Amino acid sequence: LGEVEALAKERAINGRQTVKHNRGTDIYEAGNIRFGLEMRTLGDDGGLAIHVMTDVVGTPTDAYHEEAEILAFDCFRKAPHYHYGPRYKNHRIYWDTAVVPDPLEWTLGVLKAGKLRPMIAAAGYPDIADGLDEEVIASLLPAIEKKAREMQPKKAG
Repeated sequence: LGEVEALAKERAINGRQTVKHNRGTDIYEAGNIRFGLEMRTLGDDGGLAIHVMTDVVGTPTDAYHEEAEILAFDCFRKAPHYHYGPRYKNHRIYWDTAVVPDPLEWTLGVLKAGKLRPMIAAAGYPDIADGLDEEVIASLLPAIEKKAREMQPKKAG
């Protein structure tokens, strides 16, 4: 039984398909969620990442606090993709760049169109989705878009 327990613990830690991204260099508090913008490098690929995070335990001022990334939009040069529930499920969807030539534009369009609520629910966080303050998010979008466009590398051409 001890051997089974040890193997189960090892697999729980090392055998799961999970992702742990950084929070980002620029953080925007938006009610029960926050956005983090980050320039990511993944081998010979990379680009702007927009993280959507929430507190799953406590708040940042509590003695014990746990934050989870619930969505991530990786607007990479070569293999752009986004994640649903990266911390737990890591359901990754690659954009067809023939259909979505500019993943940042697509992501900003999703945010502006108010599609974040159903995406957060689909990521497995229906309570977080129900608690979204869409007015706060809308008020932050101009600053998020401005910073994202400043951070995103210019395309050669």
